[in-house]
This record gives sequence, structure tokens and C-alpha cells, in this order.
Amino acid sequence: MDFSFTEEQTSFRMKLRAWLKDNLPSRKTLRYDSPGSMERTEDFRKDWERKLFEAGYAVVHWPKEHGGQGLSATYNLIVSEELGRIAAPEPFNTAGTETAGPLLMAAGTEAQQSALLRKIAGAEDIWCQGFTEPEAGSDLASLKTRAVQDADGWIINGRKIWTSHAHVANWCCLLARTDPEAPTKRAMTVFIVPMSAPGIMVRPLNQLNGRAEFNEILFENVRVPADNHIGAVHDGWRVATEAVARERALIRLYRQARFQNEFEHIFRAALVRRTRTGRFADDGHFRQQAADIYGMLRIFRVQNLRLLSRLEAGEQIGAEASFLRLLWSEARQKIGHLGLDVLGDDCGTEDEESIGAGRFQDIYFMSRADTIFAGTAQIQRNIVAERILGLPR
Repeated sequence: MDFSFTEEQTSFRMKLRAWLKDNLPSRKTLRYDSPGSMERTEDFRKDWERKLFEAGYAVVHWPKEHGGQGLSATYNLIVSEELGRIAAPEPFNTAGTETAGPLLMAAGTEAQQSALLRKIAGAEDIWCQGFTEPEAGSDLASLKTRAVQDADGWIINGRKIWTSHAHVANWCCLLARTDPEAPTKRAMTVFIVPMSAPGIMVRPLNQLNGRAEFNEILFENVRVPADNHIGAVHDGWRVATEAVARERALIRLYRQARFQNEFEHIFRAALVRRTRTGRFADDGHFRQQAADIYGMLRIFRVQNLRLLSRLEAGEQIGAEASFLRLLWSEARQKIGHLGLDVLGDDCGTEDEESIGAGRFQDIYFMSRADTIFAGTAQIQRNIVAERILGLPR
């Protein structure tokens, strides 16, 4: 298999690298965050995402009529690698670009696509994903949020949780049960729900890192128009699982180079501390942990390239995305743990002397959830075991 890039792709990478050099804000730390409140940081990230869109570097693999550049998924990887390489601001409108956008392109009407997709691409509209519920996380098939049809449209009642950015979202991509008697695969529908609709209450959830980016959403007799569903009524399970299969192999491309950046930062910090204190000079545990992470990151990149090659050959990506999901979530936890081990008391600071160490306290806290959300590590292992390795249930 050829993992090399074409001359055109290399030229694209160099142009992007030059653009980033000219357009990123200056900083001395490992991350690009605006100082101050969470709200200011969110605005900063949204503004950066819009700037990428205006320059033609957002969702480059989307069709031009929907705000992209009509390029192959490999170009999306290149953008992700270059952004991660320099720890550029992380994407903000991920529920829009990773879930709602692909769903709309796969199953939405022309009117829905025309009205919504370009605003997603340019972060003009922010989306949240209403799938997970308090009793339906990894077992999404057991969700209880109901949508009942009447003469005027749909009435939605229920509760969603761990919903990123719901407190600032314009729209929610909602999965609800529309036929309580039918089997799971014929019982659900995907809805487009405006977050301004009466009857929606958003409750922020405080996180270990002191922020409240996740939320609980309560829907009480929320009305949406009759045609505000993506795909056919009762076909939401297929739409939600099959239509985003391709994107599941793409959604974490940016993590690959970003994790590499973080790992290299830890390694440099360890060398500095070895020079100053002698620590890590003969630390076998550190060397073993570093080798494990390095190996995982190399596998991560090769697997990304392998899946991209298959996608561009027109193949479908299914259960293999679970292996990639498991790989990056466990790699992130190892990076967070090693970062705290190396940086020690400096992990909670963010200045030039500590070499941007404050980033790793946040990484450590957030990585605790990486093997839980979007399907636990146990669920991912079951998928790999049963659907890839052919092991019994």
C-alpha cells in the first residue's frame, strides 16, 4: 500500500502551512485559547473556524455547493495534520460538521441541504447532537425520548444528556422514538430541532476541569414542523448509523497530529527536567510509557491512511472505526497520565517557564471521559471482537 502523497497534495499542504503561519495568533503556550471566561474561549474558537472556512480550509471534502472544496478525504487529513501539528484551536462546531452535516448530505431533502449545510460549514449555525440519554448511552437502542405526530407537526418530550455545546447551539440533531411498538430499527426518526423552540430547557453540567461544555436538555411538549425530519419517518436508526459510517472514520483525524504534538511536548519537557534535576535519565517506567505512546501514535496514523485509502476506493467503513475509536481514546489517556507524571506541580500552570504545562491538566481531566462517551471502551471491544474477529457474543 502506498502511503505517499501526490505532488498536488504536497503543494496543498505547503500552501496551508504558509497560510497558518500568517494567520494564526501569536502565542507562547501549547494551546490557542483566549484568556478569560469560557464564553470568550468559545467565541475565539468559533471565529477561528469561520476564518478557516473563508480561506477554503474547512470541510474541504464536502461538495462545493455545501461549503467545501469538493476534494478527497485525503485533503481533509492534510488539513487535520497541519492544524494538529501546531496545536491550532480545536474545532468547535463538531456536532454540525461530524453528525448533522453528513446526515443531511446522505438523507436530507434539497431544501434542508440548501438552507443548512453552508451555515454548518462556516460555523454560522452551531449544532448539538441529541442522541445520548441518562439510561441510553452505550445502549442507544433503549432511548425513551418520544416524538408524536399530530395535525400540526411533531410534539417531542424527553431528556438528553452529555450534549456538547447545547448552551450555545442554534440547532439540535435529535434521535427520538416515533413508534413505541416497533423493533428498534423501525422505531426511530432523526429530527432537526431549533434550540429556540418553546419547551426546551438546557442545564449545564459542571466538569472536573471547571468548565461546563456538556449539558442536559429537557424537551417538554416541544413542537417542530412536520417536515423537520432527516430521512424517512421510523428510519432514523439506519440513517443515524449507516449515513455517518464514512464520517466515523474521519471525525478524529485531527487528533492524530494533535496527540503527536502533545507527546513531543512531554518528551521535550522530560529532557529539560533531566538536564535540571537528573530525573528521567534512567527512568525505565518513563521510557516504557513513552515507547507505548509512540507505537500507538504510529499505528493511529497508518490506520487513518489505510481507512482513507479504502474510502477513496469506494469501500464502506463499518466496525473498523471502533478500533480507531478505541485506539485514540486510550492513547489520549496515556498522554494525559504521562504529562502529569513528567510535569508534576507545573501541570496546573500555563506560562513560558512551564512550557505550556497547563494544557496537560486539562488533557488528563478530559481524557477520563474519552473511553466512556460515544460508546464505552467495552462496547468498542465487543464490536471489534464480534464483527471484525468473528468471536462469539
